[in-house]
Amino acid sequence: MSLFGTNATSVRYGALIDIGSGSVLVAIIASDPLKTHPDVIWSKREYAPLRDINSVTESAKNVMTSLLNALMKLDSEGRAAFKEATGKSKLPETQIAIAAPWSYTVTKSITYEHDETFTLSEDLIDELLRTAHKKVGEEIEDNEQVHNFDLSVISRSTTGVIANGYPVRAILDQQINTLKLIESSSIAQDYLIEAIREVKDKVLPGSDLFMYSFILMYYYVLKDLTPDTNEFCLVDVTYEATEIGIVREGILNYCTHTPFGAFSIAREIAAVLKIPLEEAYGYLHEEDPLTLLTERTTTERKEVAQIFTNYQAKITELFHETGDTLAIPKKIYLHGDLETETFFKTQVAKAAKTATKSSHAVFLVSFELLTKYYETEAKDNLLQKNLDTALLISAQFFHTTEYHKKFKQF
Repeated sequence: MSLFGTNATSVRYGALIDIGSGSVLVAIIASDPLKTHPDVIWSKREYAPLRDINSVTESAKNVMTSLLNALMKLDSEGRAAFKEATGKSKLPETQIAIAAPWSYTVTKSITYEHDETFTLSEDLIDELLRTAHKKVGEEIEDNEQVHNFDLSVISRSTTGVIANGYPVRAILDQQINTLKLIESSSIAQDYLIEAIREVKDKVLPGSDLFMYSFILMYYYVLKDLTPDTNEFCLVDVTYEATEIGIVREGILNYCTHTPFGAFSIAREIAAVLKIPLEEAYGYLHEEDPLTLLTERTTTERKEVAQIFTNYQAKITELFHETGDTLAIPKKIYLHGDLETETFFKTQVAKAAKTATKSSHAVFLVSFELLTKYYETEAKDNLLQKNLDTALLISAQFFHTTEYHKKFKQF
């Protein structure tokens, strides 16, 4: 008998694949429209080996190996769990989230204004969208020249419509003087897209494929969980990258990233202290790793401290790239690995203060926040499964069908 009750015919089932910069998550989800939250039937995270790397391409190969291993487990362990829970064998949907540095999120705003009022029409909106698409194409070409990668748009979403200076829904036939559309495009490297499609067709044939950048998922889910917060900065720290997104008036306006994350810092610590990478990464489990180095030489302590200062400088530089003349918002939401989040909270707070000369409130995107709409029993079940927050974000995005409707897939 199905575990999902008498309304099983209306339940959506899907495979979630979250491609991070140093790991790959796979999961099987049940989304019952009568519930405020999804149910996780099965999940597994496959980690890329923590090792010295000489290029982004080498790191990407490691992640591709993790993707293959993760999907093999989904095909065996995951399918068995899905069959036992639902009596079904086919997964009709596959949702893929791709994090930086494998994906880019390009946000473009296009403004049309006139001294006299004009009517908001579909033709005008289409014209502005075509202009936005052209600008995104130009930016892709620039990125290809800089990074020597072939890039393509995988999905696109209109994240904001502003009429006469106020965010509104695109209600036609309004009389306005100015109209601004903000559109966000998820962009990924072609070789990665091709590899995803090939593996997906082998493991999940016939499944409808939906691909997004992780930060766009992050934005939509957090916006829903914090409806009273309209100005904030998103920060996502992964193993090999740190990405930020600027939200103003409830609209994602700008995204950027640096290919430097937790594993990147661990490699530099390992080189200075001449210790294994795993041991160096363990230092980041402390809010202030320098407290663990009391027996090290003064020179070594200074060199490790400089590693942290250099990382803060990279994040400060991101905070200066807000896409407009304003400083980053006062509220910062930080998402990262549970074991290292207190360390990065300190680093991000220091970087923000350096960037703006004022203090910022840094909030961790915690289990408690992401299970805001879960009943107590469902929360307890998730805790027993030891699920991570990236999965909860992807699962909630899958569950909220309105999010999917906002995107065009390519």
